Amino acid sequence: MKHVLIAGAALCGALFMGPTPAAAQQVLATYYAMLADHDLYNSRGQPLGDFCAVLQQDRANFHRFGRRHPSDQFDPIFTSREARARIPSICYMASGDAALPNQLARYGSVFVYVEIIGQNGWPTGVIVHQGAG
Repeated sequence: MKHVLIAGAALCGALFMGPTPAAAQQVLATYYAMLADHDLYNSRGQPLGDFCAVLQQDRANFHRFGRRHPSDQFDPIFTSREARARIPSICYMASGDAALPNQLARYGSVFVYVEIIGQNGWPTGVIVHQGAG
């Protein structure tokens, strides 16, 4: 089965070119995850067309639904629905990793390393890196 994924670079700030994090921000957590299979569909079974929405669904699958890939790791930040809802608006591809959405669209899976940055335990940025290589 071929998955449909819109791989446009602008969908989730493909390059981390947003404002530089303020000095008070810090890395809250990091984790590795495999984005594939059930992560490509929302909870109603509709295909997701945005890379950052796939990342959000991966965290919902991990924390809420218990659907995990063997290489998925725990993160202490996205345990709540409220925190996961922020992912699409604060998600960026790391510099040099802008091809991740295209890789997901082409191969149906991608292994990622995620840095969650923020203040006072609240996420203000999610930086997605290629997980292997």
